[in-house]
Parts: sequence; structure tokens; C-alpha cells
Amino acid sequence: MKKLPILIFLFIMASAFCTSMCSFRSASDRIEADVNNALELTLAEMQCDVVSADTIRCYRNYLTIAELKDTACIAMRTVRRGERQETEIVAEANCNFMTVFMLSDQRASGVLLFAGILWIMGSLWYMRRFKPEVLVEGLRYGGLIYTNEKFTTSKGEQIRLTPMQHTLLEMFMNSENHCLSKQEICDRLWPKKPDASDTLYTLIKRMKPIIEEHSNLKIESDRGKSYTLKLK
Repeated sequence: MKKLPILIFLFIMASAFCTSMCSFRSASDRIEADVNNALELTLAEMQCDVVSADTIRCYRNYLTIAELKDTACIAMRTVRRGERQETEIVAEANCNFMTVFMLSDQRASGVLLFAGILWIMGSLWYMRRFKPEVLVEGLRYGGLIYTNEKFTTSKGEQIRLTPMQHTLLEMFMNSENHCLSKQEICDRLWPKKPDASDTLYTLIKRMKPIIEEHSNLKIESDRGKSYTLKLK
């Protein structure tokens, strides 16, 4: 359970990265299609195999992406086809990574990134709010401090508990989610007693006012199946 928030955060971040890369690739394909289409239209209009200033001017006029008009160009390239070398005219966008990134739609990845940040911040807040703070020699939770095998209030006043109450409260404090099943408690406190339900009920009943008086905590029951030490 401790790793779940981190795993969810990593999943959201991975989704944001994949979405961003997909958008980047889509923008790259759109740029490539635009320069190739502009070249095709230019060659059809100019009907000339020589690249001149007019050819470049015509070519840039056919570009639909404004950011490419100052960088895109036409080049003569020699390619080998079989045993022959041929010269062909190719279109080049000549744009850098940031230009392609700015032309890509990053709204979805931005939303995922923002959601990931909110998630991890919320998870950290929850852990600080509802998990006990680990001290040098003990735990702190809801104004209750457990250190040196003693329970004290935030003001340093020692809380008087019976041995059974002390053991049960210690179990609550050390539990990951501060929740204990009825069976778990009975097995620990009365291992040789066949049915300790009534004894447990009495123990919880007497502990509740002590806990509520000296801390910001309370003990809640889930239909008698489990008990949870939680903030008021």
C-alpha cells in the first residue's frame, strides 16, 4: 500500500510522456507532409528541374505552416538506385526540436502532467495527515506520542493506561493503517481464550474516553469486525 501512490504517479507520468511523444510524432509527420506537398505543387507549377530563387519563393508560398516559411528549403540530392546515381529535388523543413514541439498539441500531456503533480502532492499531504510521524525514539499521531514505551500527550503529560490498554494502543500505533481486526486483537491479548468478544468490547469501551480526552483521535468499530484508530 505504501508503494501504490508512487506507482500511480509513475503511471501518470509515463502516460504523459507517451502522449507527448505521440503528439510530437504527429507534428513531425504533419511538417513532412506539408513540405512534400508544397514541393509537389511547386514542381507542377514551375515545370523546371533547376532550383532558383523563384522556385524557393513559390515553394514557400505553398507551405501552410507559417513557422516553416523562413526555414524550409529545396535541395538537390544525389541518390543511388541500383548501379546508377540520380539527382532529385527534395524538400527540407530545417526546423529544430523546439519548433516541432511548439507545433505539437501538448494539451493532453499537460493535463496528465498536472494531474500527476496534484496526485503526488495529495498523496504526500495524506501521508503526513493520516500517517504517524516517526520520531527518533517513537511515533506521533493525532496529538498522541509513543516513546520510551510510554504514551504522552502533545504537552508531555503521561497517559495512564492498564497493561491491556497499553498493548492495544501500541498495536494501533504500529499498524500501517491503524486498523485492527477483532481476531487479530483477541489472538494477541487473549491467545488461550476461546471467545474474548465480550472482554474486547469492554476493553474498547473503557479506552475510548481516555483516547478522546488526551488526543485528537477516536476508536471506531466496523460492525464489531474491526476497530480503527482515526482522527476525530
